[in-house]
Amino acid sequence: MQRFFTLFFVFVSNLIFSQEHLNRKENFDVATFRYLDSLTTVNNISIEEYLKFSKPFSKWDIRPIKEEKIWSLDSIRTSSEISNFFWGGFSQHYEISEKEAGSKPNEFLTTAQLQSSSNIKFLNENLNKFKALALVIQKNDNLIFLNQNSLQRVDDLYKENNKYWNYIIPENSPFPISTQTKIEDKIKFSKEQEKILKLMEEVAIYSIIKTNHGIFFLKDGFTYNSYGYYFSASKKMEHDNHLFEIMDFVNINDEF
Repeated sequence: MQRFFTLFFVFVSNLIFSQEHLNRKENFDVATFRYLDSLTTVNNISIEEYLKFSKPFSKWDIRPIKEEKIWSLDSIRTSSEISNFFWGGFSQHYEISEKEAGSKPNEFLTTAQLQSSSNIKFLNENLNKFKALALVIQKNDNLIFLNQNSLQRVDDLYKENNKYWNYIIPENSPFPISTQTKIEDKIKFSKEQEKILKLMEEVAIYSIIKTNHGIFFLKDGFTYNSYGYYFSASKKMEHDNHLFEIMDFVNINDEF
């Protein structure tokens, strides 16, 4: 592990990058890596739990939400690259070979493709529920919803084991997580937010991301990979969102 860590955080003077990129000097990337590293080593987090909470937009997803590229792990990287490098490091804790770890994302996407017909059938059978969920999401001001066993999220507020908390994000940090959290005693989800989370459970959606153009309904995810449905009132697929590099899609109906 130490050798892997040193490999990524080589002495900066050896790099040829002269551009002062976002947050290069603050070492938020190093702090975040060490924080997640401690979870898998000191706290002995199981591989199942790590993968569950590292899904896109879950509590250990380190991808910047607003920035497409940042300085991280010794160079300028895209959000997806950061997730891959972190996964490569943590997979060693679980005695997963480099080859096996590298093939996991493709295995996940292959499984998603094999399940595409059944997922399309599920949406068509529950189309009214999906449309009702899309309608309430459109009217809501929140952008991120997450509903997993024991963990829920609305934007930056989390609910875990009946306790509300959020990350204390350092000023100028592009990462959505940090090494410190704060318990919230006076803030909780509204009735409308609770309704959305309940509807998500009914249609087997673990995360929802609302953009300026539409709504992503995610059924499952692995590191930065995910699959699900996309809702668009304009009937167009969204291709310019840096959080989603669309590899393949099919038109199910006019809106999905």
